[in-house]
Amino acid sequence: MILPTITRFALAPATVCLALASVLIDGPPPAAASQQHVCGRRLYLRNCAPCHGDSGLGDGPGAALVDPAPRDFSQVRFRLVSTDNGIPTRQDLFDVITHGIVGSAMPPHEHLSLEERSALVDFVRGLTRARRAEVLQAHAAENGESLPFEVALEQVHLEPGASVALPPLVPSTPELLAEGRRSYVMHCAPCHDEDGRGRSRTDLLDERGRPIFARDFTAGILKGGTSRLDLFRRIRCGMPGSPMPRFEAPERESWALLHHVESLIQPGAKERLTQVHTVFRPERVEGRLDADPAAAVWNEVSSRWVAVAPLQWTDERVDGFHLQVARDESSVGLRLVWEDSTPWAGGENVTPDTATVRFSLFEDPQFFCPGREGESAEIWQWQTDLGDYRFEPLGVVVESRHEDGRYELVFLRELEKLPERVGMSEEGVSVAFELRNGAAGDSDRSQNLTVWHRLAE
Repeated sequence: MILPTITRFALAPATVCLALASVLIDGPPPAAASQQHVCGRRLYLRNCAPCHGDSGLGDGPGAALVDPAPRDFSQVRFRLVSTDNGIPTRQDLFDVITHGIVGSAMPPHEHLSLEERSALVDFVRGLTRARRAEVLQAHAAENGESLPFEVALEQVHLEPGASVALPPLVPSTPELLAEGRRSYVMHCAPCHDEDGRGRSRTDLLDERGRPIFARDFTAGILKGGTSRLDLFRRIRCGMPGSPMPRFEAPERESWALLHHVESLIQPGAKERLTQVHTVFRPERVEGRLDADPAAAVWNEVSSRWVAVAPLQWTDERVDGFHLQVARDESSVGLRLVWEDSTPWAGGENVTPDTATVRFSLFEDPQFFCPGREGESAEIWQWQTDLGDYRFEPLGVVVESRHEDGRYELVFLRELEKLPERVGMSEEGVSVAFELRNGAAGDSDRSQNLTVWHRLAE
């Protein structure tokens, strides 16, 4: 299925920019004067509001599609903090914006400039304070009292506490690992399971009463990272708004527990799940490209791993795929290979397995709705219920096969018409991928997205 469209998405007017953050945040204005021209509200509306909502209440148009749900800033309950009072520092927020959160649909934004990410941090802090002040006003009204907004703002305290630092290293030994396992079984296994997979508890709820699973250590799905400092802070600080409590222990027991948790994490697990904005350049091949996924020509082309993030983290999610990009004199080809042990077998009310490639002429398209659809210039889509096909107007051929528990799929497009629309120019285009595993259930639960990458010659 080919959906060639060019649609522009208009942002809401950015009537309030960085000034909002300057008014609402205690302390000095943003550190760098050069960032005064950066509009935090405009950045927020484009990059954050689709999930977090225009007002930061976690009620954006895409919020109902993602699990875990986006933060409601009015609750001042940020998951990833490094302080002893649960209030995040600017650096905590900056790190989350930069790296995203593995284990959620929150993507990384390392492609934004330092000034842009700093402006987003300040705007989110200002938005949080404003929304919290409104909550205090509502509580006062329930008690028959009047609380002016300016007074409510003064009652909102967002000063971070002391930073939690890693204690002096206690080296791992068999004895210390054994101590760590005993501590883990006592304090952590009731939620995370003794094997670290965290699948047995189905009664866990977040602060808003929504179902939540414990982290699966073995899969590397740790929202705050897998470094020793990251792990120690999650243990010591907990995760506000979730069932994960703070846990303080003597230094030796803390290191014993940390070493045991480290032993549960498979090497390379985090790297496999981390999305990184990448520029893909097609490799030139001798002879002609072939749409057959098993064609020998694809043996000449190098492969890269591309991580994806599911909108809803289920056991049937797709972690990523191997991508090959090549071209000959007259066509460009993309070969995708991903694991799926349960190929679609048809039937009513069964979501088909699907692969989609989107091209956008925008340099930085929206990650999620509505821009992901509206800012796509050309879309290639294959799904199991429709099968392989050829789209004559653009000369697109799609062929697939399922073998040894994996899909192999080739999109091949002739370059006679509008080659610049699919990146065959020096400037290139933005490109994103989506995979659906129908075994996950409905179309929302089965959707897995990449960030927008670049494709250029």
